[in-house]
Amino acid sequence: MPSILLFGVTGLVGSHVVLALKKKYPNFPLTVYLRNATIDTYLRATVGVSRIEHGTYDEVERIASLAKDHDIVINVGSSWDTGLSEAIVDGLSKRDSGKKTILIHMSGTGNFVETRWNDGATHAESKIWHDDDSEDIKLINPKMLNGGPDTVVYEAGKSGTIETYVIYPPIIYGRAAGPVSALGIIQYFMHLKVKELGFIPYIGDGTAITNAVHVHAVVDFVMLVLTQSLGEDEPQKSVYERVYFIGGTETPWKNVSNWFAEAFFNLGISGEKKARSVTLEEAGEGEIPMLMSHDMRFTTRRAEKLGYGGNVESEQLREFLSHGSNIFTA
Repeated sequence: MPSILLFGVTGLVGSHVVLALKKKYPNFPLTVYLRNATIDTYLRATVGVSRIEHGTYDEVERIASLAKDHDIVINVGSSWDTGLSEAIVDGLSKRDSGKKTILIHMSGTGNFVETRWNDGATHAESKIWHDDDSEDIKLINPKMLNGGPDTVVYEAGKSGTIETYVIYPPIIYGRAAGPVSALGIIQYFMHLKVKELGFIPYIGDGTAITNAVHVHAVVDFVMLVLTQSLGEDEPQKSVYERVYFIGGTETPWKNVSNWFAEAFFNLGISGEKKARSVTLEEAGEGEIPMLMSHDMRFTTRRAEKLGYGGNVESEQLREFLSHGSNIFTA
């Protein structure tokens, strides 16, 4: 039976992936790598993981050694830590030749923000990225938001000894599973922003396009990719054909900001029920103003061919935000 090494078990996505792995492949030896021991009892007694390793992502030699000892590595722990991806690839590349070796890496569609404009408006000329266009995938580079680790994974896949699969979700929202207290990145950053400014902003006219997806759709697709990879004697010919974009429907940032503003107002966190139009400079610090100021457009055709069905209406995010204060705290 193939052994699996999972990074990110204390994150939003990883907290669900570990449960999905044990449900679908209960007999596969499963190792989790995490920093602290606060959920060890839960992982052993409730989830049933085979092995727990504690450490940080800076311990590259240890990570490489662990990767070498496993048939499959799933990294949903960090899409921007290049050193982590390098350590994983280093370990997997040292496995005995002839052994099936799989790396599933979760990146993010933040790579695809339209850099020509940052005025918060949508533009007809904005590039639309396609997951079934290898030439688009070849444009991914280390200067992009998640491009450093992505480049490491693609180069590893070209070697032919590691079957690499890269998944690009957009903004992920949802609740973590079990005792894990992780937030979706959009919940976390919007909460920081309302505390910083006292209101929720959008940039300019707010028509810049974004995209959001529930954590369950992401986890389902990770498992779909894993199942496909296990069923293939040989990987698809090109690393650029083992790439998938997933997401929901396109949504203007003004809508998303107003949904958050209403939620924070109802919770007494903000005194303003409507989001406020500001300039990029007035939107303050952090990643959210950068994302708000650009279009981010892509299609999910390759993922859909594999079976992805997560293209749900964006109104589901609005519904989710009405569910109470615990969706903003961790």
